[in-house]
Amino acid sequence: PKVNNPSVYNEILEIALQLHGEQTARLKPKILESVGIILEYAGMVHQLWGHRYADLLAHWTAEHQTSAALELSEMLVGFVPDPESEAKQQRRRKKPTDPGTLWETSLEPSPRFDSWEYSEIMSKGVRPLAKREPYQVARILIDATANMIRLRTHQEDLDKEEDYSESWCKRLTRSKNDSVDPKQTLVHTLTFACEQVYEKSPDSVVALDDALRNQQWWVFKRLRQHLYAQYPNEATKPWIRELILAHGYYNQWEHRYEFQRMIQNACDHFGGVLLTEVERTRIFDAIRRGPSKEKYRGWMELLEEEFTEENFQQHQHLFHRRQFRPFESVLFGEYATYFQKLEVAADAPITDEDYPPFKITTRNALMSKRSLRSSKDLANRTDEELLTDINEWDKEERLYEDNRFVEIYIEGLAGAFRTVFKESIIPNANRLRFWMENYERIKNPPYVQAMINVMREQVTAKNFDNLNEWLRFSERVLSHTDDCEPEGRGKQGGESQENPKWYNSRWAVCDFIEVCLEKDVDAPVSAREQLAKLLELLCTQFDWHLDRDLNRDDPIAEGINNTRSCALETLIKFGVWLRMHNLESEVSEVTTILEKRFAPETDRPLTLPEYAILGENYNRICYLNEAWAIEHKSDFFPQKELAEWLAAFGSFVGYNTPFERTFEILRDDFRFALQHLADFKKQDPPEKELIDILGQRLFVYYLWEMYPLRGKESLLEQYYQGTAEEREQWADLFNNVGHYLWNSGKHLDESLKDRIIAFFDWRFEVKELTELRQFNFWMQAECLEAEWRLEAYSKILDACRAEDVSITIWLKALCELLPEHTMKVVECFAKLTDGIGDDNIYIYTEEAKTILRAGLLSSNGNVIQNAVQARENLLREARFDLLDMDAR
Repeated sequence: PKVNNPSVYNEILEIALQLHGEQTARLKPKILESVGIILEYAGMVHQLWGHRYADLLAHWTAEHQTSAALELSEMLVGFVPDPESEAKQQRRRKKPTDPGTLWETSLEPSPRFDSWEYSEIMSKGVRPLAKREPYQVARILIDATANMIRLRTHQEDLDKEEDYSESWCKRLTRSKNDSVDPKQTLVHTLTFACEQVYEKSPDSVVALDDALRNQQWWVFKRLRQHLYAQYPNEATKPWIRELILAHGYYNQWEHRYEFQRMIQNACDHFGGVLLTEVERTRIFDAIRRGPSKEKYRGWMELLEEEFTEENFQQHQHLFHRRQFRPFESVLFGEYATYFQKLEVAADAPITDEDYPPFKITTRNALMSKRSLRSSKDLANRTDEELLTDINEWDKEERLYEDNRFVEIYIEGLAGAFRTVFKESIIPNANRLRFWMENYERIKNPPYVQAMINVMREQVTAKNFDNLNEWLRFSERVLSHTDDCEPEGRGKQGGESQENPKWYNSRWAVCDFIEVCLEKDVDAPVSAREQLAKLLELLCTQFDWHLDRDLNRDDPIAEGINNTRSCALETLIKFGVWLRMHNLESEVSEVTTILEKRFAPETDRPLTLPEYAILGENYNRICYLNEAWAIEHKSDFFPQKELAEWLAAFGSFVGYNTPFERTFEILRDDFRFALQHLADFKKQDPPEKELIDILGQRLFVYYLWEMYPLRGKESLLEQYYQGTAEEREQWADLFNNVGHYLWNSGKHLDESLKDRIIAFFDWRFEVKELTELRQFNFWMQAECLEAEWRLEAYSKILDACRAEDVSITIWLKALCELLPEHTMKVVECFAKLTDGIGDDNIYIYTEEAKTILRAGLLSSNGNVIQNAVQARENLLREARFDLLDMDAR
């Protein structure tokens, strides 16, 4: 019976995880009941069950109990209302126009689990299920996302499209730097599921698009644009045209991120046939009419900046470049000439990250940061007065103007000081000397960080006049350690003089060094000794997060977000920079510092994030000093310390393309990895699962003849043996090989082709249907002979049921091969229709007619017989639209 003891349900979860097949799904009613217990006893079970539900979803998916998994996931992914929603609604009704009230009464629904556990459920449970049942999972997540947005929207705003998703979910796909904010996690998983529909269930694409269109919120329109950008084809072409032609703001608003991606990819894919010349002219003329000079003038007044025609022209040219860039491949005539002229005059190219919402964020993005004093005020003070001013502000609390969206605190004052330092102090040698000599009198680190950031800008502009002074200044900054807990990278912190936080200033020094090493900057090599000294300090000093407060779930994410681990990567870039100046350089500074970190007597042993950074960069270490890298291989990849080895080798595999020489060096580590696949499964890489990537790398090394296909020496065969209980990974690798072939063009080296065919024959011998169902990209690979592809497909159809394959893609590929291979195409089509009968399968009429017509008109009796058989199969399924097909 239902009980109020969470421990009982925990045992039931454990039992379900140990049962297999239909038996495990028989416990579904009690599992669903346990989710209800979470709502009643949330405080007791938040930290207890989330990862178990993730494991159970993955288990049910692997055991083909997808119906149970879908029902459970529907309960797990939803959000519950903000517990203070009623009180907030009442406060809002009292002061409906007060900005402060609007801000304080924002609704914050949450999932039933904490952020980390919710992320685990999504990544380890829902994503694998989405690979198996993409459309059903996408529909569940669409509903969950829409409900989450409704829960965070006040009643009076429910009829609006705006959901502010561009502030709480800037990108629809996750990256290694993303937080585990549940709203982002939900949208990222929804995007993944929709992508899987396009990849694996193309017959459901129209239904998916309808489901997204039926949602009012802006995030769903962004998602449609994202999908069209990812998959420009004949099916999505009308939808893309609809969005482009219906957009009426080309002269007013900058393209949003997903919109410009969609335009650019579609124009590159379809070329001039996407839009007529008349349609393009209308759009391009609209772009040229913008932006509004009056609006720009008003914006300048709001910022208290001077309006000039020159500034407006610069603003206008940048606006035009950004608006024209997505259309670049279809520009013509005067528009193409104008855009090229703008590009030639520009300092830097436009990238995707130049479109809103911008990826780089700041704290409280909706707030306006205001300095207590303007930069003009500060510039009129003497250096002593300025130093006094910035030292007087010592408040951790924020001050607000009457408008609660304007925030006044130290970050704003530091920004104003930065402007003065750049424009008034650096050009004046006497003033600069004052600040360099009186550095120790600056009591708050944010001002020091502001100075370093200006120094970095100077070096980026190749102004090296004061480089030695900048480096000496940086050394003094590093004399301050991270004794206080930092607020995190990108946050100013350190407002209190009694509790200064130097984390961000130290990070700024690391950024400054990295800029010096950039190829486009190329600081003078005479700075070598000073740079090496700074790097040694950064690579060996105490780091709060790494040494005291380490989140160990994702080593590489931690590695790129902490100063000392990032400094290790900068150290390796330093070595590459030295080699750029002198190919014979021994880069002894790099090896010496690393040896200090490897030494058993070191005060600060390497942490997992540092191992992850070093593993990712091992290729570059080999480039700098291969003999030394081989000698210290066990220091980089310590097999006796499994957690450290997993962090290092996982990053090496996940963030490096295959390289023959490095494989020879690390062959033993690849074998070690195959012996510890179970340990890899416990890891949580930020993107594709490491085991999948390992399989892809091993396949490439097989292609390069680094080992045989089968036998004791075959690492690929060992990989298949090690993943035998998770055949979905076999399917992923088989599909990935198909992608590789599909992208290889029409020609492939014969030796590679022979090894690929041998690989296919081996996999076909196993007759694992999970793999064979992924033949679609193989079928479209023009680098393989059409006769072989059709023969292989015919054999697969003998092994698989029709409902196990992706009909739409097969038909498209078959139609392309029809003119020269009519007999084999009609034979395959007949087999394809033999097992049809699933409601989810739909054969498009035009493709079917094309193949049937060719078969019925053939002079070959066998071909005619197969065509008749295929037509009869389709007619038995009530496809009466094919009744008019005959031999005439």
